[in-house]
Amino acid sequence: MAGLFLRPLGHGYWGVEQTEDGFTLFGKGGKRLAFSELAGSPKETKALGFSAACFPLKGGADVKIVGLKSNAIAKLIASARTAMHSYYGAIIDESEQEFQSLVKAIARLEDPRRYPSACLLDPFWKRATALLGKLPEGMPEDALAEDKKKLLDTVRGFASDPHRLRDEAINRFVDSELKAKKEFFDTIESNPLTPEQRLAVVTDEDASLVLAGAGSGKTSVIVAKAAYLIEREIREPNEILLMAFGKDAAAEMAARIKERSGASVDALTFHALGYNIIGAVEGSAPALAAHASDDAQFRALLRDILINDVGRLGGLKSLLLKWFSEFYWPFKSEWDFKTKSEYYQYVESHDLRTLGGDRVKSFEELQIANWLHLNGIAYEYEPTYEHKLPDNDRRVYTPDFRLTESGVYIEHFGVRKAKGSQGETRLVTAPHVDRERYLEDMAWKRKVHRENETILIETFSYEQVEGRLTEALAEKIAPYVSLKPISQDQVFDTLTELGQVDAFTQTLATFLRHFKSSGTTIGQCEARSDDSSDTARSKAFLKIFKPLIEAYQKRLEDRIDFEDMIVRAAEHVEAGRYKSPYRHLLVDEFQDISEGRARLLKALKAQHDDARLFAVGDDWQSIYRFTGSDIHLMRDFGHEFGGAFAGKRDMHRNVDLGRTFRSVDKIALPARRFVLQNPSQIEKKVITASSSDEPAIKVRHYERRHHDAALRETLDELAQAASKETSVLLLGRYHFLRPKSLGALNRTHPKLSIRFMTVHASKGLEADHVIILRAENDTMGFPSEIVDDPLLDLVLPKPEKFDHAEERRLFYVALTRARQSVTILADRQKPSVFVCELLADPAYELRQLGTSGIAEHRCGQCGGRMLTQTTKKGRTFFSCEHGRLCGETMNPCSACGQDLPTNDSTNPKQLTCSCGATFPVCPECDEGWLVERRGKYGKFLSCIRYPACTGKRQLPKTKSRRKK
Repeated sequence: MAGLFLRPLGHGYWGVEQTEDGFTLFGKGGKRLAFSELAGSPKETKALGFSAACFPLKGGADVKIVGLKSNAIAKLIASARTAMHSYYGAIIDESEQEFQSLVKAIARLEDPRRYPSACLLDPFWKRATALLGKLPEGMPEDALAEDKKKLLDTVRGFASDPHRLRDEAINRFVDSELKAKKEFFDTIESNPLTPEQRLAVVTDEDASLVLAGAGSGKTSVIVAKAAYLIEREIREPNEILLMAFGKDAAAEMAARIKERSGASVDALTFHALGYNIIGAVEGSAPALAAHASDDAQFRALLRDILINDVGRLGGLKSLLLKWFSEFYWPFKSEWDFKTKSEYYQYVESHDLRTLGGDRVKSFEELQIANWLHLNGIAYEYEPTYEHKLPDNDRRVYTPDFRLTESGVYIEHFGVRKAKGSQGETRLVTAPHVDRERYLEDMAWKRKVHRENETILIETFSYEQVEGRLTEALAEKIAPYVSLKPISQDQVFDTLTELGQVDAFTQTLATFLRHFKSSGTTIGQCEARSDDSSDTARSKAFLKIFKPLIEAYQKRLEDRIDFEDMIVRAAEHVEAGRYKSPYRHLLVDEFQDISEGRARLLKALKAQHDDARLFAVGDDWQSIYRFTGSDIHLMRDFGHEFGGAFAGKRDMHRNVDLGRTFRSVDKIALPARRFVLQNPSQIEKKVITASSSDEPAIKVRHYERRHHDAALRETLDELAQAASKETSVLLLGRYHFLRPKSLGALNRTHPKLSIRFMTVHASKGLEADHVIILRAENDTMGFPSEIVDDPLLDLVLPKPEKFDHAEERRLFYVALTRARQSVTILADRQKPSVFVCELLADPAYELRQLGTSGIAEHRCGQCGGRMLTQTTKKGRTFFSCEHGRLCGETMNPCSACGQDLPTNDSTNPKQLTCSCGATFPVCPECDEGWLVERRGKYGKFLSCIRYPACTGKRQLPKTKSRRKK
């Protein structure tokens, strides 16, 4: 079509001709416009007062043909639209079959027959984006006929907003499926499934994580899931693999699936699966090491390797001795704590006992004492100073150490170096220590030794910071002693008696399992040690561990352990030597997964594009780190196991069962609050099946050596309240806490069915009432101080930074075994830090029993609790709970002799006792009050804490009465 009517002056294009793939413009030298350059069909417009045809170009520009008549422009527009429809329609027609196929698949999202998993939809999204990529870029909206445009719009809509469309499809499917399968969910188990359980069963994402809290019915979900997959013909029975961590659990679930669905599915432990895979590929699996399934034998083997292999290697003998004398405990000083009480609590929980048997008060003193012992230097710890100090108004002077032969004294001062405001070096104390008073004490001690001509050697905390505490001591002590190192055998005999070799062996066992399971190398561990909180300790450990793992592998010979088995099986699957028939992997107790088991799961899942993982677990109950489990695999579930869809990875779904059929609200909700103090735990809702009006968690305090009496008292109360046979579960952190009189306890309480278990062994069980034994702040208390060693950070991909993280989960497990009540037996003198935490927060609604002797007062020196004590003569006084470390004591109110005065909210200048008596506040200290005393000049007011505090003032003068 050529348009030639007018040739307006000053305008270049005056005519146009349509071709097969575009237009030829006349004038201005001529120009070709391809359909692919146009942003749409030409339109009529005005230019220089003339009618014109305007061709819109991609990018926003346009080209005008001026001088065409209006009817010619109309014909041009109609002809151009027809030509463009034909041109672009032909492009669509080339892929019409693919368009039609995709449109049908997308249409199914309106009423999906299956759960729209990422693995099912991602191929369609990839096909859609590939198809759209073949089309000319920026195809005009009006360039297609309506039928072709509808196809294109449907595919474009799916490709541009796939996640919204999938989410909407998931919601539609779940709603319809829950209604359609109502009868199935009502009858598949003995009780109808809860709404949360039903949602878990129909959710079928690439990776689905069912968060199954204590008592939420996780086994029912796994059984129903397998039966659902078979009943809905999503999978054949031989395509389903159920994995559990114990043979009994696997067998039970397989039997229930068979009973409910009539079909048999493979139900295996991870170890059995690994063994089967290795056997299928290699013809036969290697023999298992004898210790593979015996933890006690495994630790005994490592202990033997440690002493007889590692301990005999040149250079390592001294390192091993240095480990037990300096590095055995993770080092912490007063600077690592907010208050003195917290520091004292930490020291008490670690039982800092030297190789010579003394209990010392700090980790630095422990290093000094052990160095002296190893070098054959006899000493006394905190002896009374040999000279009388008549002018001393302080406590009796007891230097830290006195060397027996030379009489030399050693004082260790807790000061570090810091730069002053003028750049000078000054000595500083921990923030919660009174620096001026501490420096005065240092000066006083130096003066005492100078005046009495006794030799004083000083060591300092800053030397420990510099990594040369014992080296500096050796230099200072050299003129006065001769070193006589004791034999290694003698040292190990001592360490064995103290239980330190066995405790270290447990740490080595846990580390070794994680090391092998995760495929970590020594080099990777060494790199992590550079950033550890205690680099020297970490590097010393790795120097011991490297020869130990080498010797361990040699001891295995041609046998394998469980870690080897899982890793080798995973390698066979990854290499394709084993062809997996399984397309649905159902995993129980997923919180106990290890790096090696996770690797095997990923390999199995990767063999089929549509394979799915259905994991059931509770990160709040992850308590088997010592066997190799790694909680980060559950916390980072999507990242580790999720699928991919529309350019996004980590596609997964979480379903929170929430509802508990076990514990009343006054147990379940406080337990939830307790475990979530660790912000790394996955937050889950808890819906309780029943409620209680009274507190269901109780703490019974007992005096030292009166634990058994507290247990009997608790059982008596439960028996008295029982109207029928009632189950009672006694839970201990360790086996040695099992009551020796368990049989007698059952006989004397016939209404009660009493049994003892460790908390680990109790997982999955329940009872009417739970009694947690010996909740003490001790090395082997609850929390235990020997399981959360930061050394594990060197081997865990994502270390846990929260104090007592696993022990907190273990305590949660203990709490949630109970249906009706939990009673925690806590040492009055040094209760567990968990008990202190529960008591400090009213939201836990705890009830205290046996509170006699626990005052509602805090120590003014360290912030610890003040405990009521009674002298042999029956006099009451108060002492700090950290008696050995703090030593603070207080006399009671002089009026009643039973309580301590506290701050008076109405008068800040006085303290008031519960008996009503009032006392002036001490002008020198925060916690003391003034009482009347008599001196050589008569009566005066002096601080109740004298001589620790010298605060005083004169008695107020009384007005004399005038005579009448």
